[in-house]
Amino acid sequence: MNPVGSQAPGVYWRRRLVVIGVLVLIFFLVWFLFFRGGDGDGGDAGPTPAPSPTQSATTTPTPAPTTPPVPSPTRTDDICLDQDILVEASSELPIYPVGSTPTLKLTITNIGTVECRRNVGPGANELRIELQGQVLWSSDDCNPNDASDIISFLRGDEFTTQLMWDGRTSAAGCPSDQPLLDAGEYTVVGRNGTIESLPTAIRLE
Repeated sequence: MNPVGSQAPGVYWRRRLVVIGVLVLIFFLVWFLFFRGGDGDGGDAGPTPAPSPTQSATTTPTPAPTTPPVPSPTRTDDICLDQDILVEASSELPIYPVGSTPTLKLTITNIGTVECRRNVGPGANELRIELQGQVLWSSDDCNPNDASDIISFLRGDEFTTQLMWDGRTSAAGCPSDQPLLDAGEYTVVGRNGTIESLPTAIRLE
C-alpha cells in the first residue's frame, strides 16, 4: 500500500483520495437513481402510453334547428284569392265645381305571386261617394248590372274602369230628383267583390 514513485508519498495519497471520492460519488448517484427513483406515491407506474388516434376527442357541430316552411293557402282553382288583390279608388281631379260631373276610377291590381283570374264585371264592382263613412252616392243604385267579366291577371297586372258621377246623391232605383251635393270635402271608395279600397279625398267647391 506504500506509494512507489519519484514524487513525494503525499502526492500519491491525494490522487488516491480523489479517485476514491469520484467512485463514491458515482456509486451514490447510481443508488439514488435506481433505488430512490421509484419511492414516490403509487410506485413505478411505468411509462405513460401515448394517446391513440381513436382517443382524440372530436367535436361534431350541432345542426341549427330549421323552421318548417309555412304552406301557402291552397287554391282549388286559378281564381285570385282576396289577399292577392289590391283595390284603389280615385277621382280624375282632386277638386270639382259643385254641379259638375267628376270622373271616378276603380283600379284592381294582382299583388300576388302567381297569375290568376278575377271577376271585374259591373256586378262585382262599386264606386261610392261618402261623407265621414255615410254613403251619399253609389254606382250600384243607378247601374244595378250583375254581369260578370272574368279576366286573367299576370302578377302586377291591373284593370281600370271609370264612370261619370253627376254630382248628386243617389238612392235605390236611381230617382231623378236627387239633390246636388253641397261644397265640401268628400271621399271616393271602391269595391271589388268583398274587397274595399281605402278612401280617397275629393272636394266640391
